Amino acid sequence: MKNDIVTCALKPGTQIREVEACSRYRASRTPVREALVELSAKGFIVLELNKGAIVAPLDTATVFSVFEARIPAEKAATALAALRATEKERESLDQYKRELFEIDPATDLDDFFAIDKAVHNALSHMSRNIYIADQIENLRAHTARCWHFYKERGLKEEADIKGMIAILEAVIANNPQEAAEAMRVHLGTYVNAYRDMMRDQIETLKWV
Repeated sequence: MKNDIVTCALKPGTQIREVEACSRYRASRTPVREALVELSAKGFIVLELNKGAIVAPLDTATVFSVFEARIPAEKAATALAALRATEKERESLDQYKRELFEIDPATDLDDFFAIDKAVHNALSHMSRNIYIADQIENLRAHTARCWHFYKERGLKEEADIKGMIAILEAVIANNPQEAAEAMRVHLGTYVNAYRDMMRDQIETLKWV
C-alpha cells in the first residue's frame, strides 16, 4: 500500500476503502487497518471521521515542507557519517565517487539516481543514529511521492554529479562541516527544480 501511494498508483485524494484494500493486497481487515494507522502516523494518508482513509493530498506547499524537514536531517546524518564512518565504509564511498565520474549526465540519469539513492542510504547508516535514519527514510519516501506526482506536471531533474561528488569527498576526508554544507547544496538543487517548474507554469498561464 505504501509503495502504491509513493508511486502514485494510489493518487493523492483517493479514498481507501477497507474491503477494496483487503482484496487488492490479499489481506484480512486487521492488517489492513494496522497498515492504515501506521501510514497515517507517517503522513501518507489522512484518517477522516465518516470518510475513512484518504491518500494525503499533495501541493507545492507540501513539497517545500518535506524539504524543510529533510535538509536538516540529511545534513546531520552526513556530518555524523563524516565523523563515524569506518575506513572500509569510506572506501565504499570512494567507489561510488569513481562510478560517478564515469556517468554521462545527458544519458545516464537512471544510473545517477541509483547511485544517489545508494549514497543517501549509506550515509544514513553511517551516521549510527537510528532516529535520524528512520526520519530520513520516511522523508525520502515523501520526496519520491512528490517526484512521481509532479514529473507528469513538468518537473525536470538533472544529475547533480558535481554536488554528489562534493558530499562524498567531504565525508571521505572526515570533514563534517563541508559534508553537511555539500548536502544542503545538493538537496537545494531539487528544491530549485520545483521552483523552476512553478515559474514555467506561471509563464505558461500568460498565454492561456
